[in-house]
Amino acid sequence: MELLLLRHGDAEFSLPDSARQLTAKGEGQVVEMAKNHRRTLQGIELVLTSPMRRALQTAALFVANAELNCNVETVDYLLPDSSVENVERHIQSFDHTKILMVGHLPLLDNWIDYLTGNCAARMATASLASLSMDYAYKGLASLNWIYHVD
Repeated sequence: MELLLLRHGDAEFSLPDSARQLTAKGEGQVVEMAKNHRRTLQGIELVLTSPMRRALQTAALFVANAELNCNVETVDYLLPDSSVENVERHIQSFDHTKILMVGHLPLLDNWIDYLTGNCAARMATASLASLSMDYAYKGLASLNWIYHVD
């Protein structure tokens, strides 16, 4: 299985946190990441996204600009403070071989560390990471790469 993790693009600072939206810079970051990695992204079978506005915007822009043809599902277990064990339970129920997850910190950093056995990877805004594993479980993944944009 390959899990691709995408952190939302640069977002405005406002309240409530759930309503924060992407800035023009954030939109540009997401579009650039999608276009630059379009070939790598082919074969994605499912996109899972946090319900927070900036994540939803990121997912929509990314899917359109990467020209992905798959279902997009909004899930509460990708909220910033979700537990990695909760994410793990849900991911283990899927039989897809390539999934994109759109979310936030600290969850994405924690999820990478959990799956890889603590490689101390860090996701900047609009970063895209790839992890490979036979099964989504603690310590069984390899971090393939992380790409960042300015």
